[in-house]
Amino acid sequence: MSRIQRCFKSLASAGFFRTREDNKLELLSHGREYAKLLQQHWTRLRPLAAHLGVTNETVNPLNMHRFSFPQSQNFRNNFKKLVKDHPRKAKCPTLLKHQSTSSAPNSNSLFGVQGPSLLLTTDFLVEPHRALEHFYNMQRESKIWWMRISSNPSRYRIVPCDLGEDLNPKDYQAIDIRSSYGEAGEVTVEQLSLVRMEDDKDFRLPDARTGETVQPTVIRSVIELETATCALLLDGCDHGRDSLSLLLHRVLAPYQCGIACVESDSELSADLADLCLHLKHVLNHAGLRIGEGIGFFSTKDASHLAEHLLKTDMLGIPYTLVINGQTLKNGLMQLRSRDTRLAETIHISDVPDYLFNIFKN
Repeated sequence: MSRIQRCFKSLASAGFFRTREDNKLELLSHGREYAKLLQQHWTRLRPLAAHLGVTNETVNPLNMHRFSFPQSQNFRNNFKKLVKDHPRKAKCPTLLKHQSTSSAPNSNSLFGVQGPSLLLTTDFLVEPHRALEHFYNMQRESKIWWMRISSNPSRYRIVPCDLGEDLNPKDYQAIDIRSSYGEAGEVTVEQLSLVRMEDDKDFRLPDARTGETVQPTVIRSVIELETATCALLLDGCDHGRDSLSLLLHRVLAPYQCGIACVESDSELSADLADLCLHLKHVLNHAGLRIGEGIGFFSTKDASHLAEHLLKTDMLGIPYTLVINGQTLKNGLMQLRSRDTRLAETIHISDVPDYLFNIFKN
C-alpha cells in the first residue's frame, strides 16, 4: 500500500471522506464541516471585495472555455449588481466574489470528486495598463494563502498554462496553483486567468486614481471547494511522521479543542463532570469549536486516555485539555498538543485567554 493510499484510508476511517477503488472521493460529515470552514476562510480573504453571494448559474466545465466567462450572462449580471448594489466599489481596481455550482465532477491525476462541486470565484477588475502587475501580485497572494493554511507549504507551486497559438499573451494569461504529492501526482487547487476584454460601453468603470472611464481587464480566480478540501486533508495527513495524526490548520480544524478527564477517584466523578461542563461552556463562549456530543471524554483508565488522544490526533484536533482529581484541588491541568504530543501545565483561570491567543495567531 502506497503512502497516499494509507492517507486515504486514514482519512476515510476518521470520517472525512469515503473513497472508492478508482480514487473517487465523497466528503463525509467531518469533511463537509472542514469544507464549510474553508469556504468561510475564503470569504474573509481579500476583505474589500463586493460579495455577491450564491449565483443561479450552473457551470459545465466541459462546455466552457477558461477565457469565455466575460461573454456569459452571469458575468453581465454580476457587473450590473456591482454598479447597482455597491456603487462605491464600482471603480478600477475592484473585487467581486461569488459562488456557483459546477454540474460536472472535476478529475485530476490524483483523485476525482463525486457529484456537483461549489466554485468559489473572485473577479478582479483592474486598470488595463496595470493588468499584468495585478496578475503577478494576485498569484503571489494566492500562493501565500495556500501555504499558510497548509501543513507542508513547500508542496505548492505556480504552473503557467499553455495558451495555444490562437491566443495573444498580451490579452490572455493563465496559471494554476498546484499541490504536489510526489510520485502520486498533483492537484490543481486554484486557477487564475487574465482576460483583456473587448471594448464594450456596458462594461466600463472609472479609474480610482484618475477618474477616467476605462475598459477593465478581468483577472478571475476559481477554487473548486470539494477538490481543494480533499487536497488540504490529504496534505494534513501526508506529513511523513510515524503517527496517524492529521495536521490541520488550527483555524480550520472542525474541532479545535477537546476535553479529557481521568477519574481516579469515583467519589470525585460528579465534580469532575461538572468541571468538564464548565470548561465546555468557557471554550464555547470564547468562540472555540469543541467535540460533538457532551463535549468531553471521561475514563478511569490511563490507557484508555492514550487511545482517546490518538483518536483526537486522527480527527486533527489541535489541543486537548486533560484534567484529573488534582485539578479540583489546585486548578492545574494539562494542555496537550496534537503536533508535538507534549503537554504543558496551565491554570484553569488562564484557559480562555491562553487558548484564544493561540487560535488568533
